[in-house]
Amino acid sequence: MSTLPPSFSPVPGFLQGGGAMGERIRAFDWANHPMGPPQGWSPALRMALSLCLNSSFPTAIYWGPEMFVLYNDAWSAIPADKHPWILGKPARVGWSDIWDIVGPQFEHVLHHGEGIATYEQMLPMVRNEKPCETWWNYSLTPIREADHSVGGIFNQGNEITAVVQGRRARQAELLRWQEIFQRSPAGIALLRGPTHVYEFANDAYLRVVGKVDIIGRTVSEAVPEVVDQGYVAVLDSVYAGKPFIGSSLPVKLAREPGEPPEERLLDFIFQPVRDAAGAVEGIFILVTDVTERARAESALRLTNWQLGEERARLASTVEAEQRARTALRRMTDTLEAIVKSRTAELTQALEAQAAAMDRLRAAFATDLIFQGFMDPQGTLLDANSTSLAAIGCRLEDVVGKPFWETPWFTATPGAPQRVRAAVEQARHGRKAQTEMTVNLPQGPGSFLFSVRPVVNARGEIVGLVPEAIALAEPSRQLAT
Repeated sequence: MSTLPPSFSPVPGFLQGGGAMGERIRAFDWANHPMGPPQGWSPALRMALSLCLNSSFPTAIYWGPEMFVLYNDAWSAIPADKHPWILGKPARVGWSDIWDIVGPQFEHVLHHGEGIATYEQMLPMVRNEKPCETWWNYSLTPIREADHSVGGIFNQGNEITAVVQGRRARQAELLRWQEIFQRSPAGIALLRGPTHVYEFANDAYLRVVGKVDIIGRTVSEAVPEVVDQGYVAVLDSVYAGKPFIGSSLPVKLAREPGEPPEERLLDFIFQPVRDAAGAVEGIFILVTDVTERARAESALRLTNWQLGEERARLASTVEAEQRARTALRRMTDTLEAIVKSRTAELTQALEAQAAAMDRLRAAFATDLIFQGFMDPQGTLLDANSTSLAAIGCRLEDVVGKPFWETPWFTATPGAPQRVRAAVEQARHGRKAQTEMTVNLPQGPGSFLFSVRPVVNARGEIVGLVPEAIALAEPSRQLAT
């Protein structure tokens, strides 16, 4: 029988796997590092690092007062040329270029034990020895020791620089087209949605309808006199996909406040605007007031001489209008192509964001922590497989119920009231945390239970996250 040499040190279970970063962490000279050998690391750090290394979502851990950096393969792209140098470095050293921004956030989480979620945060990172404008969504969550003190920070996030820059480019492009349309001598407007809300109207269009304050209002609200004349019904037909062209159509418009409607003769082009998928999302309007031309035509009938003269003038005017219509049709085609292109870019950005959400879901499906998600009123919307297995239920058995009325707590006297109080505290913006012993189908169990709010970029609470960690001996945690 062979025996292992005295110097043999097996790899701890929590350091197994983790791809390239798992190998780097296992090979790191921790004996000469302030954190010491991994065999002496606390159970809280072991559990967090195991979750980090085996997550496909970019994840880092900042441990101890110095906030030494540990991270997984997915996160290794974030520090760029600092990888793998940043492994084991204090956060202040590793992120010296952005410490004035992230440092106060890290210190707040470490000293106050309150998590932070930040969206569209600009960080001027140094990449290739030059400061770069980068944009991020990330969260900082306290990692608590067995005595509830904060031992470190659990960080997850992803870069959204391409999304922000793409949105800027689209907005600049739309502004450029608005400027072009604004200077057009023809009346141009853009309606959005099935209720025909004015999104844009140039000065020429406002002069035609005799209105000023129409942006953000529906056609029925802004120009109510056209409803009974059937023009809203025409817009409904165009929104269904059928273009409309009208020549010298009579329209009664209240062009002055308090004055009776005045009949005008207008040329119309109503063109459906489609998104990248081909669905109609709005209507492009080109309108020309031809009232004076029509009156002139009537006057020209009085004499043959006037008729000949005016016919020549009208032929020239018609030719100019045809050229303008051709140019505007080309402009419409160009705009439609640009909108399709920009919408395709947005779709790609949304697909990338959906992929990031899938990675986040993978982190959610851990077997080390009981996790769920509720709406701000405490109705359960989701729960991970570990928590469902503890009560022998399927997700559909508990989704839609008040969290405190679910089988995790109903078998324990007093537990529903304590959970409801925790939910009430979290929905007012304060994290609730307590130790609880509950009766589960396999027997009673003790847990560190918490409910924390999830806040969006505007500071609104959009959901609540319940979490529970089984309270057990460290050796038993490692064995599982």
